[in-house]
Amino acid sequence: GTSGVRGEIHNTLTPELAIKLSLAFAKFLGGSGFIAIGRDVRFQSSILAKACVAGATSGGLNVVDCGVLPTPALLHVVKELKLNGAIMVTASHTPPHFAGLLFFNGDTAELSPKEHEKIEKLVFSGSLSGVSWNEVGRVENFTGCLDIYLKSILRQVNVKAARSLGAKIVVDPSNSAQCMFLPLIARELGCEVFLINDFPDGAFPGRGPDLHPRFLTVTANYTKQLSADFAIATDGDGDRCLFVNEHGEVLWGDVVGCLFAREELMLKGGGVIVCPINTSNLIEYVCEIAGGEVRYSKVGPPAIIDVMKRFSNVIFAFEESGKYIWPKNVYYGDPGLALGKILEILCKYGGLSSATSNFPRFHRVKIAVPCPEELKVKVLNWLKNKVSELNPSYIVDLDGLKVIFDDGSWLLLRPSGTEPVFRVFSESLDSCRADELAELGSSLVREALSEFT
Repeated sequence: GTSGVRGEIHNTLTPELAIKLSLAFAKFLGGSGFIAIGRDVRFQSSILAKACVAGATSGGLNVVDCGVLPTPALLHVVKELKLNGAIMVTASHTPPHFAGLLFFNGDTAELSPKEHEKIEKLVFSGSLSGVSWNEVGRVENFTGCLDIYLKSILRQVNVKAARSLGAKIVVDPSNSAQCMFLPLIARELGCEVFLINDFPDGAFPGRGPDLHPRFLTVTANYTKQLSADFAIATDGDGDRCLFVNEHGEVLWGDVVGCLFAREELMLKGGGVIVCPINTSNLIEYVCEIAGGEVRYSKVGPPAIIDVMKRFSNVIFAFEESGKYIWPKNVYYGDPGLALGKILEILCKYGGLSSATSNFPRFHRVKIAVPCPEELKVKVLNWLKNKVSELNPSYIVDLDGLKVIFDDGSWLLLRPSGTEPVFRVFSESLDSCRADELAELGSSLVREALSEFT
């Protein structure tokens, strides 16, 4: 997939497999050193976290057990304590019955696809074995995660300016581990905080673990009713966030990403911005006016980080799902720092609507068409022949098929790396055109599926 290992507990992702994967990770890291292990609030994550501790320690790694926390908080612990890596037990934004594991290097970046392959080979080699009794790792239950996360964010934000705002905000952590972290960060930054979906619950009863503007209607209405300055909402493991402006309008992730990119480019006098192929054309506009350069990647954090590391002078990266990455922070999305940066932007512009007022308004549509895993490659190959008949200006096949038309509108068809769906993205300056392209893309995917079912 695009990120880590995902499946269902006692089905595709069993405790036994988690032990093998973490033992293989220990071998990958050389069988010594220290790693952090954390987990999200999903009911099945505690079982898998224990399995990961067992596998890692039997492979010779010492484990800093961080308990329940957001994924970026775990990575701040890795960075602060100079650990050799981490395992995060989370299925991120996927439905509550899913489980997952993410593996990280000591630089806080997720393992690359090639590194994942090494772990897979070790797991399926049949030769995995633990270390001797006197070399097994130790486990420390660590309680300093919140303190490390909070201090790290405060070091990177103009705290005095943020506090002078006294912003009134809504925080919606979606029953995730961010319930215990993000409101505290907001208060430390001088915000008056109003909460929604603010108790940790692995069933995600509020609005589910996924993050999309259509799921934030209640949050947006609450923001408007309170006359709040803005709202911040996160996903199920607390690495993605979307913002709602003072008028109750939910901003797409790449609108906010472009806002951050513009500020970083203006602050640093240029630089490279990295984003995946499904990003809005807005980033081209921003880089043109602010003197930046865009480098595109495949979708997913490992691919984004790979491009970030390949080019010098990368100052910021983001993806439209609401992941915002500052390379000097951690190599992952971080709502804590995003919140601080938004407050800095408010100091300058007064409101989120003012900050984005001169952006051209691109209209975007996202649709997920159910598609069995075993048919994804066949569907993609079938689509390759079909999209050339749409009279495109050109086609990009970096990740899926991105069909760009003469008017600048585009249609992207790509198999999800995390769910049994085929994703359809469209964008145009004309909303009707965006709708038409999305419907066209969806019908093409459904037509392809009918060929193979």
